[in-house]
Amino acid sequence: MKTSFPIFEILRTAVQALLRNWGRAVLTSLSMVVGTASLVLVVIAGISGRAYTLEQIQGVGTNLISINNESAPVADRLSPGDVEAIRKEVPGVGNVAPLITSFPTLTLDGVSRRVTLIGTTPEYREVRNLRILEGTFIDDNDMRLRSKVCVITEPFRRRLARDPFYDGSITLHGIRFTVIGIFSERANTFGQTEVAEFSAVMPLPVVRYFKPDDSIDSIYVSAVNMGLVPQVTEEIERLLIARHRDQDFYSVINLASILEAAGKISLGLTLVLLVIAAISLVASGISIMNIMLITVTERTREIGIKKAIGAHRKVLLTEFLVEALILSCGGGLVGTLLGVAAPFSVRFFAPDIRIDIPVLAIVFGFGVTLLVGLTFGMLPALRASRMNPVEALRYE
Repeated sequence: MKTSFPIFEILRTAVQALLRNWGRAVLTSLSMVVGTASLVLVVIAGISGRAYTLEQIQGVGTNLISINNESAPVADRLSPGDVEAIRKEVPGVGNVAPLITSFPTLTLDGVSRRVTLIGTTPEYREVRNLRILEGTFIDDNDMRLRSKVCVITEPFRRRLARDPFYDGSITLHGIRFTVIGIFSERANTFGQTEVAEFSAVMPLPVVRYFKPDDSIDSIYVSAVNMGLVPQVTEEIERLLIARHRDQDFYSVINLASILEAAGKISLGLTLVLLVIAAISLVASGISIMNIMLITVTERTREIGIKKAIGAHRKVLLTEFLVEALILSCGGGLVGTLLGVAAPFSVRFFAPDIRIDIPVLAIVFGFGVTLLVGLTFGMLPALRASRMNPVEALRYE
């Protein structure tokens, strides 16, 4: 007659056995707590860190393509004709924004400050993914009317606000410009782009007053979507070669390769940290295996009695395997909670910092803990199930 597998009886027996030596069980599980918490934290840090890095790069513009003069002579530099050709002849182009830069000085509190003056078009805001903090950006009317207006950076505004004579306008190159808005980059580029701490954006035709030649310093292009960036980059390079002399050189670069490299670096660092955390869990698993082997030895006569009265080998195997799983999963559950609680508690001390806790970190952390318990608990369980009942009963 077929009997049902006594799973509840096995579970009750395993819990009772662990409670008899609860101090040893707690200390053994403690190593799993540390290992699992480390693993969960590593996964959270890896995923959150990678997301933050990619977000910062995407803040500059993942679809962005930058074109700059390199070795071209003054007579053959980038021109408005190149801007129009790129806009009309290159498929996949979204917006195009030419740039002319100038570096006048502005005296504040008796100190001369160098200002980065950026002459461009309204498309510059979309291409560079800028954030307007206050006011408005330059528009087509400003371009057509050559309005004496500008949009400045937030640090520039803060510095001007400390000047008692500031009335909402600044004088650059001897001309008075009304400040109509405040802007910032969506990601801090630490001065590695054309936007510096003291920068002012104004209509391109106005900046022509200070740079009368017809050249363009650089051109920003945004592709319709990120997938078209490599193709659009190649098409722009071909177009510039066709429009200029062979010996001229213009750099055409995009952020797609940087984005890919950043993703690979973040993944590599995460894998290294995962290996370190995994070593900690393996050490914890070995500790559980050693304790379970000691437990099997201590309970040799008990095992012999159970076998003598008809206990199946599979039942004994399951009983000791359940004990190992309780040790590992109990520690793993506490470790998972601690691993999640640490990044979650950050928002109480720094409300502006919010670390996302992916479900993958919880599932992965507890899943690995379960695997460790099964793997390292199997050897003691097999040893108990394979004992000879006669020799076990004679064990002192």
